[in-house]
Parts: sequence; structure tokens; C-alpha cells
Amino acid sequence: MESRDGARPDRSALTDRVYEVLKTRILELTLPPDTRLQVGKIAEEFDVSATPVREALNRLAAEHLVAGAAYRGFSVSPVLGRQELVQLLQARLVVERAAASRAAEVRDEAALERLGELVTRMEKLVDAPVLDVMAFNAADQAFHQGVVEASGNPFLVQAFDSLHVHVQIARFYEGESGGHGQHANVEHQRLLKALVSGDAEAAAAEVDTHIADVFGRLEAEIAAGEESTTGPRAGQPAPQT
Repeated sequence: MESRDGARPDRSALTDRVYEVLKTRILELTLPPDTRLQVGKIAEEFDVSATPVREALNRLAAEHLVAGAAYRGFSVSPVLGRQELVQLLQARLVVERAAASRAAEVRDEAALERLGELVTRMEKLVDAPVLDVMAFNAADQAFHQGVVEASGNPFLVQAFDSLHVHVQIARFYEGESGGHGQHANVEHQRLLKALVSGDAEAAAAEVDTHIADVFGRLEAEIAAGEESTTGPRAGQPAPQT
């Protein structure tokens, strides 16, 4: 694969490209859990050598999106079980609660304006005759990311990034529903109001409510999946929170 000037891209750029595409496919369930990932086939698809593919897979493994190692083979990580989801949401609560509280104290005007734009975008999406779930999910992810970034703490941002990818995957197993999106965005609006007013305590409390609602929906989802003979409806993404 060559660039327009005929030069070969450096290996880090090739690795980044493979990593980003594979990560997107995993998060969107184009590559479902437990799918075997063959280095040779991936290298052929991207017209690269095996080295950047292995490096990309190792990066995904470090994020727990891929299981295995170069000498054993790779596969997409299985869906988290109930206990792991509980632990994940507990960790997410700690990170997002601290970030929201700090963001309310910082009150970065540019960051808050961006969050307001995202809330408006999600409101328009949930009011549409047919919910564009992928667009809502993207805006939702950007909102939560924006709240954490508004804290001004890069370590909270790093912690959030390592956690949220798994919550994204879990949401793809929830039934498609605009009602969830509407409810989630009402909570987004309340959180934004607390941030704008500089009320750190209220911002933290809104995160508590939000994560509790997420957990309740995921609990129902897990129970439904256990009762179903066909398992969760993979590939039918639902609004995130």
C-alpha cells in the first residue's frame, strides 16, 4: 500500500489503520464475540505485512477487546458476564462521578458549549420518526467523553477510555428502542445543567442516577438473554447511556 507520492507509509501508521478499523468492527459487532482473527487474512485485506496486524491485535488485547497472543492466535473477546459487568459499572461510576464533580468546578465554557450541542443533537435524533441508533450512540459516547475531558484530568480520561469500550459492546445486545434514548437524554440534560451551574454535588448525584439506570437495563438484558434460547440479539444496537 503506497501513499500518493509513492512512498510506503511507516509501520506505525499501518498499525494505527488496522487497529482503528478492527476496533470499530468489534464495537459494532461486525466482528462478534469469539470470532477468530486470522493474521494472514487481515494482512491480505489491508495489503500489509503480518507485523502491523500483530501490533494492532496486541493493542486491542491490551484493551481486553481481543483475547489471545501472537503465538496462540487471536479472537474477539467474549461478552462480559454479569459479575464482570457489575465490576465494570462500579469502576465507571467512580471515574465518571469524579470527573463530573471536577468538571462542575472547572466550568470550561468551550467544553460545556460542546456538551450542549451534543445534547441538542441527541434530542433531535430521539424526536425523529425513526431513531438513527448509530448516530445517537456516537453522540452519546462523545457526550460522556466530553464530560470526563471537561474535568481537565488526563488520568480520568485514560481510565474512562479503558472502561467505556466494554460498555459500548454490552449496549449492542439491548433491544432497539427510542424510549431508552429519550430517557437517557433527559438525564444528560440534568447533568449538563448541574455542570453549567457549577454544582459539583448535583453533578455527581446525576451520574449516580445515570449509572444506576444503565445497570438496571443491563440486568434486564442479561436476564432476557438467559431465558432466550437464541441468546441476545447481536447486531441490533440500542441507544447508549
